[in-house]
Amino acid sequence: MKLSSLLNPKLVKCGLAAQTKDEALAEMARVLAATHTAISETELLAALAEREKLGPFSMGRGIAFPHARTEKVRDFTIVLATAPHGVDFRAPDGHKVRIVLLFAIPKKHSNLYLQSLAAFLNFFAVEAHVQRVLEATAPEELIAAIEQLSAKPRDAASGALAAAASIPSVSPSTTVAKALEIFNQARLEALPVVDAEGNLVGEVTAAAVLHLGIQEHLLALSSTATLSTGGSVEKTLRQHADSPLETVPGLIAPNRFLTVQEDEPLLDVALRLTRAPAGFAYVLRQNKLVGRVTASEVLRRLGVTRMGPENGR
Repeated sequence: MKLSSLLNPKLVKCGLAAQTKDEALAEMARVLAATHTAISETELLAALAEREKLGPFSMGRGIAFPHARTEKVRDFTIVLATAPHGVDFRAPDGHKVRIVLLFAIPKKHSNLYLQSLAAFLNFFAVEAHVQRVLEATAPEELIAAIEQLSAKPRDAASGALAAAASIPSVSPSTTVAKALEIFNQARLEALPVVDAEGNLVGEVTAAAVLHLGIQEHLLALSSTATLSTGGSVEKTLRQHADSPLETVPGLIAPNRFLTVQEDEPLLDVALRLTRAPAGFAYVLRQNKLVGRVTASEVLRRLGVTRMGPENGR
């Protein structure tokens, strides 16, 4: 995504005069209303206030992303402003905000908003980018700086999965008995399946093995009461104990899991994990498995470890 293409010089403010969050939002709302006559400053501020009830606008580290969903603007619109002196947005980390991106979002552009938010978060995760943007004294200079910096190879800080936690894996020829042993030892609900070259080719879950065990048992049941003994389930699994996983239909699922690349931006990973029911993703280096990352691990890497009550609230 080319960040500079999302910005309009008429909607860039270098050096806010505001001293408070409300003053900053009002100043930026005036900038947008002057360009988009379909929405007034009052209407935009009301939409922002409604959205803020769901949570603070600041993402920490001196960056804030106030946003409002409104059909008063036809297209996804961004107002970017700098405040080198810092404005108190009551951020969770206590830092004053120096860069504010205000988003006005029609409903049809929700996906574009999420993609843009992730891209800007990745960009401003690099302190050198923050400093360069703060130094700009004119909108054209600021946009040019973002374009130039975005074209450079991504800083290592923006891709944060190189140290993904390693996990046990199985191969297609691993037996059902061995897979059960690994499940028991590792206390995992899913195991990645890799080929001889280390490429991720599928996944086997504890639920799939359990299904194998009860499938024949349920077919043979004369009474559901026998489920309490579990004898037939164990017998069925013993019959498959020496069977390679690849020979048992349905055990290896080829694509029911989330994968991310080792050098993928952390915020991109975070957004994708919100749509992963399992709450984790396998980390790849191209096609080779190098580990696993969980939603809780991403929270820690983003610095979101605890959020106590804010002062004054």
